[in-house]
Amino acid sequence: MTEQINAKVKRPRGRPSVRTEQETRVLLIQAATEVFLSEGYAGTSIEAVARKAGMSTRTIYKTVSNKANLFRLVADDAIETGIAHLDTPSDVKTVEGAVLALARAYAHLVLGNRGVLNARAVLAEQSQFPEFRDNYLSSIDTVAEAFDRRFIAILTDCTFPDDVNLYEAATLLRSMINGAQREAVLNPSYDGTASAITAWSDKCTNFAIKALRPAKAAGG
Repeated sequence: MTEQINAKVKRPRGRPSVRTEQETRVLLIQAATEVFLSEGYAGTSIEAVARKAGMSTRTIYKTVSNKANLFRLVADDAIETGIAHLDTPSDVKTVEGAVLALARAYAHLVLGNRGVLNARAVLAEQSQFPEFRDNYLSSIDTVAEAFDRRFIAILTDCTFPDDVNLYEAATLLRSMINGAQREAVLNPSYDGTASAITAWSDKCTNFAIKALRPAKAAGG
């Protein structure tokens, strides 16, 4: 009987497996993202994120020094993911198709439920936590700049009337897409479906492409 009990409590030798620094970072970002989205910036604490991630606050403080820096870590990760999504799919072969794909990727970033929740939280808490607002706006600017660069690169081999400014065209397209986000933020029952976001993006893109009136691509 004693041997059976000892067999049950017997544990493997050696130390338990330790997460790598990268694994800890990924787990921390995932947990912090969930807590920020569910509790808002004001309601989020390092302790709450630690519980969600299943790690100690000491481990978190080895990565970030405070809540503002934790949010920045989450925002930077979202930027990297967002910019990667702006790349043109390999199966897109036309200029118009590439612009449509770019706009759709951007639209799903800002009009998806996560994007709207982030914007809504900033609107509600920006006066109390200006660092929250500043980090958010910095993230938005970085993604917008990436969008503009890709938009211009896609259209750089096309010829247009002399009065066409591709940077202004990119800004116009982003502004039209962003207009729907402002409405979504103020609508507490908003639920952005993929099909509705794509339809809105395509409508904005078709308007922008028509306004550009591109001539035949150079060399085509």
